[in-house]
Amino acid sequence: MGQTLVIAPNESLFTYAGIQGEEKEHQSHQGALALSLNWSEEQESQSNAAGFIKSVVNAAAPNLNIAIKQAGEDISKAQSITALLVSPEAYVVALFASRPVKEAELSNALENWNSYFKALLQHQYLLGEQFSIKLLSNSVLSNEQQALAQTVRCALKGNIDTNEILQQFEGFSVDDNTESWAKVVHFGLQQYQSLISAKNENAKKDLLLNAAKNEKEGIEKALKEQHEEVKLNKQKIQVLQGELETKETEAKKNQAAIAELTQQNRDINSELAQASGENKALVAESNEQKSENELLVLQIQQLQEELEVVFTDAENSKVTIAGLEVKHADINRQLAEANSEKQNLVQESKANADENALLQLQIQQLQEELEATFSKLTQVQQQLENAEQTNTQLKAATKEKQPDPEVVNTLKEKLLAAEDENALLVLQISQLQEELESIYVQFEEHKNTSAGLINKLEAKLSNSEDNGPALRKELENAMSEQELLQLQIKQLQEELEFYFTEYQKLKGESPDNKALSEFKSKIEERFPHLVLSEGVTLTGGANQKDLQRITARFTQVEHADKHWNAFSVIVNDRKGVLDVEFHAPDNKRVYPLSKFVKTGSNKVCDFSLLSPFTDAGKKALAELSAEDHLLLIGIVEELKTKLQQSDVQRTDATANLDIAPWPEKLLKLSIALKKLTPSPAPKPLNFKKLSLKQNMVGATNEHLLICIENLQANGISYPAFDIKIGAKQIKDKVFTEYGSLEFRELANNQAPLASWPPATEDKWGLKLVLDLPAQINEQQQNAIDSLKEEDKLFIKELLTKLADRLHTLDRKKLKVNQPLENWQTLISGMVAKF
Repeated sequence: MGQTLVIAPNESLFTYAGIQGEEKEHQSHQGALALSLNWSEEQESQSNAAGFIKSVVNAAAPNLNIAIKQAGEDISKAQSITALLVSPEAYVVALFASRPVKEAELSNALENWNSYFKALLQHQYLLGEQFSIKLLSNSVLSNEQQALAQTVRCALKGNIDTNEILQQFEGFSVDDNTESWAKVVHFGLQQYQSLISAKNENAKKDLLLNAAKNEKEGIEKALKEQHEEVKLNKQKIQVLQGELETKETEAKKNQAAIAELTQQNRDINSELAQASGENKALVAESNEQKSENELLVLQIQQLQEELEVVFTDAENSKVTIAGLEVKHADINRQLAEANSEKQNLVQESKANADENALLQLQIQQLQEELEATFSKLTQVQQQLENAEQTNTQLKAATKEKQPDPEVVNTLKEKLLAAEDENALLVLQISQLQEELESIYVQFEEHKNTSAGLINKLEAKLSNSEDNGPALRKELENAMSEQELLQLQIKQLQEELEFYFTEYQKLKGESPDNKALSEFKSKIEERFPHLVLSEGVTLTGGANQKDLQRITARFTQVEHADKHWNAFSVIVNDRKGVLDVEFHAPDNKRVYPLSKFVKTGSNKVCDFSLLSPFTDAGKKALAELSAEDHLLLIGIVEELKTKLQQSDVQRTDATANLDIAPWPEKLLKLSIALKKLTPSPAPKPLNFKKLSLKQNMVGATNEHLLICIENLQANGISYPAFDIKIGAKQIKDKVFTEYGSLEFRELANNQAPLASWPPATEDKWGLKLVLDLPAQINEQQQNAIDSLKEEDKLFIKELLTKLADRLHTLDRKKLKVNQPLENWQTLISGMVAKF
């Protein structure tokens, strides 16, 4: 045997195959598999094979690069080729297991492996024994690398292109690793345990590091203090040393003077001690006087507040008396105007008749316009038919003779123009018909209502002249009722468009935006059944005699705070009876409602038929929550809207499905579902934190000013809700049962209650104070009764939550005079007043 040339797709496979260790001398070259060579005939002689090997060694780009190793010195003398080959997953692990890899590098590596593999098969077929393929097993890899290779293999199987590469290789070789899944699991669990251990170890190290850091900081601080103290002591020692030297000098000169100074020093110290005692007494007396002054200031402030309340009540009484006098004058004036208003009623009746005549004229004009448009449509349709006939003739002529391109283009342009005009006219006719029907219905309703009301009001006028103002008001209400209804509908549509626009804007800014969350809450409160979807596709349907059906798939669906990527719904019309059909949820099928109610089963799966028109359907609906009812209505209305706006996609199976009758059917279904919808349970009041902002303590009165952070109630969000809770008539050490509540305007001019603004205010602004003693008098009860019902429920629930969570109050280092248990008892007693 002569020399053997070993080739591989890269250098790493030689180490992988262990060839480098067997060689004493080797050379590396960059050659190529010459895929562009002519292999139409097999090699007939050894010289031709040697020439091929030489061409493999010396071939240039753009052919597939390979790595070459050979034991001898002269590669050109090699007489055979051994090609190394590994599985694609092992090839990827061998290339990239030790470094991060990009997706483009993976794709390029697999493409190179596939080209290399195909070239090997071609060369083996053409060269026979002179070209052998050595398949390297995955078993030489470590356990971790084998598990990683199996993971890569699973990933390759998940893609169509890479799976095809795997199947080609598996057809060439047999996989000898039958327990790879266990190794993958074992490797994954090992990695998980390693991560957990590393995490725990890091946590312990962090604790030790923090402790060491704190200890180090303490030691450094202590050392710094000691250093400062030593420095100060050194200074003192120096001063004392200087003084000592001076005193020693003076002592030598005059011992008598030292004795005299010592006696004087003793006298001075005695006087200082006496003065210090007197100063302490003065400080204690000053502190007592300061406490008394603070109490007096507090009492003066409370008296000023009470005085302001009395003054405000007096001013309110004056305003009330003045208002009554104005109302008395208005009543006299209204009585004087009653006779003239009777004449206005007759004139308004005539104006009604004129308006009816105007409506009839509008209907006649619309009918004439509709007839003219329909006539124009007939002409265009005839032109379209002629164009289509010409087009058919033109197509037939093309089989015999190629027509003039300019003529063809002209005819095509005319045909397209005719089709566009036809579509526009059909749309205009549809709009005119809708407008005509709307005006006609308004005319009939207005005609019948106005005639009946005018006759009724004229009869009342003839019976009594004293009812003139009331009758005039009733007539005005009857005449403006339709305009008011239309205005409300228009406002509602504008509001819905505004909410939708703002929602899309906030959603685009940040998917977890706090403003978006609050805005969603507002939309949910205003439109609880609103469902929005990115797209609707008709995937199935039927137009049989006894069954009409549409199957729709919704994508990217949102309802309140819920979101679904996609789900399907079926709507059936069984002999005029409508129902909504859902299939049972499973791993591949999404079910949007919170509860599945089984009403039947088939060979495929269980299903649920929900219908407001059958007893069985109503029974199934009764098992669903109010939120599920709202979602079901929203799905039906979203499908109706998409169909009306022609904003639905179709599959090939539904390309010819007639959907024209379905918007009207879905409207009927939606109305019937709304009648059976139970009232949704109100969301409970909730807040994040309680903080104490102020604590006032007087001789007989105390109050706590509490800030309730992130309060959510009745669909309204309060970032910071302030409430002052007072305790009055405190005697000695016994706490009181006389409580009070004070509400003021919140930040950003936000009202704390729906019953706002109140009638009272002071120099700090509007305020509402509710006195709540153990026994409420008539005035205090009237103050509670003047609140709206929703405010009473809100205050009751708020006080209940406060009493329950007052122990979590963040006092912010403020001292509370009374135990929190006393305040909890007081607040709990106030709940019963509402």
